[in-house]
Amino acid sequence: MSWRSPARDAQTVTASMVFGPVIQIRDVVGNVTVVADRPPYQIGDVTPGAVLLPVGAARRQPSRLLLARHQVVPFTGRDVELDALSTWMGGAEPVSVRLVHAAGGQGKTRLARHVAARAHAAGWLTWRVLHTPEQQSAGSRWEASGGGGALVVVDYADRWPASDLNRLVTDLNAVSLRTGLVLRVLLLARSAGFWWAALRDRLDSEHAVTAEAHFLPPLDEHIDRRVLFDQARERFSAALDVPDTAGITVPELTGSGFRQILAVHMAALVAVDAHHHNQTPPAQPHALSAYLLNRERAHWHHLHARTEDRRPTSPEVMGRAVYLATLTGPVTRDDATTILTRARVTEPGVATIIDDHRFCYPPDDPGTVLHGLRPDRLGEDLIALSTPGHPHTGADDWQPDDWAATAAHTLLTGGTPATWAPGAVTVLVETAHRWPHVADTVLYPLIREHPELALAAGGATITRLAELPHPDIAALEAVEALLPTDRHVDLDTAAAAISTTLTHHRLRATADPAEQVGLLATHAHRLANAGRRDEALAPAEEVAVICRRLADSDPAYLPPLAMSMNNLGLFLSELGRHDEALAAAEEASGIYRRLARESPTAYLPPLAMSLINLGRFLAELGRRDGAVTVAEEASGIYRRLARESPTAYLPPLAMSLNNLGIFLSELGRSDEALTPVEEAVAVRRELVEANPAAFLPGLAAALNNLGLVLAELGRRDGALTAAEEAVAIRRKLVEANPAAFLPDLAAALNNLGRFLAELGRRDKALTAAEEAFGIYRRLAEANPTAYLPGLAAALSNLGNHLSGSGYRDEALAAAEEAVGIYRRLAEANPTAYLPGLAAALSNLGNHLSGSGYRDEALAAAEEAVGIYRRLAEANPTAHLPHLATSLWAHASASVNVKANLPQALETVSEAIDIYQPLVKQLPQMFGSQLVLAYRTLADVLEALGRKDEADVLRQQLKEISGGTRE
Repeated sequence: MSWRSPARDAQTVTASMVFGPVIQIRDVVGNVTVVADRPPYQIGDVTPGAVLLPVGAARRQPSRLLLARHQVVPFTGRDVELDALSTWMGGAEPVSVRLVHAAGGQGKTRLARHVAARAHAAGWLTWRVLHTPEQQSAGSRWEASGGGGALVVVDYADRWPASDLNRLVTDLNAVSLRTGLVLRVLLLARSAGFWWAALRDRLDSEHAVTAEAHFLPPLDEHIDRRVLFDQARERFSAALDVPDTAGITVPELTGSGFRQILAVHMAALVAVDAHHHNQTPPAQPHALSAYLLNRERAHWHHLHARTEDRRPTSPEVMGRAVYLATLTGPVTRDDATTILTRARVTEPGVATIIDDHRFCYPPDDPGTVLHGLRPDRLGEDLIALSTPGHPHTGADDWQPDDWAATAAHTLLTGGTPATWAPGAVTVLVETAHRWPHVADTVLYPLIREHPELALAAGGATITRLAELPHPDIAALEAVEALLPTDRHVDLDTAAAAISTTLTHHRLRATADPAEQVGLLATHAHRLANAGRRDEALAPAEEVAVICRRLADSDPAYLPPLAMSMNNLGLFLSELGRHDEALAAAEEASGIYRRLARESPTAYLPPLAMSLINLGRFLAELGRRDGAVTVAEEASGIYRRLARESPTAYLPPLAMSLNNLGIFLSELGRSDEALTPVEEAVAVRRELVEANPAAFLPGLAAALNNLGLVLAELGRRDGALTAAEEAVAIRRKLVEANPAAFLPDLAAALNNLGRFLAELGRRDKALTAAEEAFGIYRRLAEANPTAYLPGLAAALSNLGNHLSGSGYRDEALAAAEEAVGIYRRLAEANPTAYLPGLAAALSNLGNHLSGSGYRDEALAAAEEAVGIYRRLAEANPTAHLPHLATSLWAHASASVNVKANLPQALETVSEAIDIYQPLVKQLPQMFGSQLVLAYRTLADVLEALGRKDEADVLRQQLKEISGGTRE
């Protein structure tokens, strides 16, 4: 099309915040395609006051009085929580996230509304966010406030995909950065499981947004239940216009069924309504729900029976529609038609049923229908009490409907699974946690027959399924059969939850040691894949104990023993217990080597795998020459095996090549390292095309190492490209499983920051370094043995970036902390950590000199030179370049303090002597460093009074550089 908009028709948006697409097009000639990426959410106002419910409406449907938006019962208690939230609201952070989680009916929504009302009174904007996964939202626009900030309330946060929650906070963060608006995001959820850990870590790492969780305890820990009941009774009496309720007998409220605020409020509401109808109120929690449901049914009957504006839908059909709406809704009208038709709820007509249901239960979003029964607890009780199989079938109870016994199965298996199917499974799982018969008669048969429905519902729902009080082993096994055997970024946490339940069950059922070994080994790997490494160690150790006992009496069990020691070494290494890991790997490779001599076809593959691990553990302990030898042997074996069976052996070949490249690089043999690393990247790209979920982590690792090698060769642009791709992949992996992949992301960010700085992009380099440091700080607090080395490296890098951006005091603090950590590490393992200590000391010297502490700078530089000199004597290829840098830094510090000048002349001359042959080999890498050393030489000569020589040298440098100073 061709369309032209005159300038006078242009629109301008001022003093507003827009969520969603803002597209302005002018002066367009030719064909134009505009794609609007609508956000998966919709923002609306939180009404600060109560939404009044007329007495007539309340009497017709008394359960509506329980909804938080009506605020019938005044907010009570929660002083501790309110104080904590008030402190949070008043914090200094521009954007902050707080999760409040508790079981349904605990008062999360009431608390959020009360906090929102207080915020509104203080001049804040108050918003609520609805999830719109189909991206039906056209976005939202709000006028900017003159002061205060904005409180954003997100209910059912645990049912949002983590990526959509992250998108919301990303957009809010952008608004804060653009407008200066303070934002507080209050998430409400029933649980704080793996989804919360993933979101919290991602918010911190990507946006530096703080996020904390708060469990909301039962209110009766702070207030008497009878007092709660009396307060609610008084307010419900007024709302229903029922006098003389003060003498109502208070039911027995001491049972566990009344621990939640909602249960006590339901008891009070039922007592008042029963008093109004001259009935005896029920006392048991299930009976309270049945009473309120029967009052709903009476309303449906009235609508159906009246002569004026009669609703054609019968009470029986309306009950089924409400059941389906609670299970699946809200949905579009087209989806509602499909739902009712599949479930065989069609008389007196699908459109009529939808309209009548909408009349009874108006939806929050006018674009949807089939709004479920609320509050959630009552809706879940409707599903449970409608389903045959429970014992509560007295005359006054809500009677089961035979249709409900098969309704969910018919609905969810009646055709291609729709967008609402995962939500329906989630509701069934949540209902089953309080109603065992729903699990036994509806949920478990459904999952046994169609486990793919659980998979579609996602990892959080599968985890809740595995945590049911009386799990169905066959159902869990059906789901387990669909889970990938290899690592999968989206399903690792769910697989660990399933494995936890099934392994405990299976171990109780067998006394066979061989079977126990298989079960425990699989469970250990599932836990490790989910990032639960501490938990994985115990079953791995148990496997090793069983296998050793078996092998002592029967050599046939030597292969399982070798495998168990190989796996144990991996888990020990991941926990930072490197000496123990090496001992396990040496035992494993020794056994496999003996076995491979007798049967190479069977045991060369496991020998090669054990060598990969052995090489890695040797390198972790600083024994890099031995690591190279082992890695070369492993890659040679895998290359031969991959020729015969590429599908099976290309993945481990890529791993072995990657490791070989790392070890060669750490020995300073970067030109040799490039070939195996590039080959590893190529192989892993090929593998990712076939199975990205399994091989993306490996590709990220190979790209990270490729960046390091390219940087060592002076190819900085290529290094940056590889690092950026590695970080992008690892961000996606962290989104699905932060526990497993956060350490990898931190390492990649460290490298990215370094490469950005080398290309002069200091601001972005500092951002990456700060994010890496933040991740390592959290990891080291939880597991110092494993992550203190990473934290030390991150601190040292952060100091360099801070200094380069002008933050000298902060740079000095980071460098001093890095040196302190490296000293402790080097005391325990000098072979592994002396290089890191020397680098940190060299950086510290630079920062001390820049901050005016010149004597201290000289001392740090001298210590760094001493360490590097010893290291270079043992391995000149790896450490001579670092020795040259430390010598130059020492000379520079000497000039600054005007001391040790003759020694400075010797050290800078030695640095130049080292750099000159290095420049011939890698001019792009070492050329600039040689120039800097010559400039320091000129400074030293001038400080010694040899100004003429210094001037000649500076003129020569100027001519070489073309008249510009680098």
